[in-house]
Amino acid sequence: MAAQGINKLLWRLLAIVVFASFINIRLIYPMTNSYGGNGNEENIPSPPAERLQVNEIRAESSSDYEAKLAESLKGLPGAKTASYTRIPLAGLCNQYQRFMGMSFLATQEGYDEIIEESILWKDTYGTNEMIPHYMLWDIVHWNTFYPTIPRFASFDSKVHTDLVLSTSEVKYGEDTVFIKKDVRFNPNISVNIYEEATPRGLGSNPNQAINRFMQFERKLSRGHTLPETEMYKTILGGALRPHPNLQLIINNTIAELNGAEKKGYMVLHARIEPDMMRQNVRVCIGERVMNMTDIINMLYEKFPEPPVSAVLLVFSRDIIENEEANDKQDDDFHKLNSHNLKILNELRENGMWGGKVKVVEAGSRMVEESGNDFYAYYYNFVGSIVNFFIAVQATILVGTEVSTFSTYAMNSRFYRESRENYFYRPGGLYWMSPPNQTKPHRFGC
Repeated sequence: MAAQGINKLLWRLLAIVVFASFINIRLIYPMTNSYGGNGNEENIPSPPAERLQVNEIRAESSSDYEAKLAESLKGLPGAKTASYTRIPLAGLCNQYQRFMGMSFLATQEGYDEIIEESILWKDTYGTNEMIPHYMLWDIVHWNTFYPTIPRFASFDSKVHTDLVLSTSEVKYGEDTVFIKKDVRFNPNISVNIYEEATPRGLGSNPNQAINRFMQFERKLSRGHTLPETEMYKTILGGALRPHPNLQLIINNTIAELNGAEKKGYMVLHARIEPDMMRQNVRVCIGERVMNMTDIINMLYEKFPEPPVSAVLLVFSRDIIENEEANDKQDDDFHKLNSHNLKILNELRENGMWGGKVKVVEAGSRMVEESGNDFYAYYYNFVGSIVNFFIAVQATILVGTEVSTFSTYAMNSRFYRESRENYFYRPGGLYWMSPPNQTKPHRFGC
């Protein structure tokens, strides 16, 4: 136990040191410096031999990564460049859908590059603020997959003359200030930004990206051969992976879950919150399971003996506990919520399979306790990213097809040949990705 405590302390100290150096460099050398093309495409990092693998623990220093990032973000000579004009909506996986749709649009319209500062993610259910793309994702890694997917390039005021840079301060921790930057088209220009501006705008319709993505998924599920299929496979297969500092939190958590025995871990996405109970109650009724006891019994029936050393529960405790505290609610949903909360607390206290398997909860708590003040400030959204990629790397993943989180985590695993993926349905566990499965699951609820 003492050794485990020392290991945890060392990990957290490492996270603090790495992040501190990262922030210091970022404030001195902001990403919006003008990185113009130098006429040498060899500056683009070569793809690593196993570039779809995301589970390696990277101890690369922040200064080394920053140098690679600056080099990777240099614009290519002669590249056709676009700047995205739309803001994200809803939670992580809905934004993920739009992000993939945006990538499809960029390729469809012949763009090689997208201005990195035009891509934002929204902490919708936390601070309600926008988060810069580069603080969440490993752009150096992403850019190695060009030209299969469009690459990212930095804003250059001398080249991208119709864009303007805006800055704002984000205060987190006691004395730390982060300078957040993004670009938008100059409101004073008179040209059509989608046809004549420099660079061109991308996303002429507010729902263009999500509609493009939904159209792709519908055709893919019908067996069509589509030019975007390789992009979809590449993105879900590992091109979009967390920023190295965020990956440290994920890897640290996975190491704890695997334990000294390294027997692996299961992620159980329990989408049983009361908002799911009440919304669209008649939609996908044949796929919904809202009683936690039923879900646990399905696991025991499928796996009579412990298949892993730990189970990570993914759910929103805040939503469930807020419902429990609401004295004005007394309907059947409220009563079921009370039952589910009781079962969840028992699982956390007693474990599963007669106490042989520990049960822990995921996401925001791990981010808040990581020692990384920036990520802790955006704990809600960043916690979703942590949950998602821990689920992607799990030994076994159990979830629900009425959730985009479960669906895209399983589709990511499908493209990485991680086939132990199960949907819980009223009739029991359904194996989503058996060996003879040739295409990913289409989210339809």
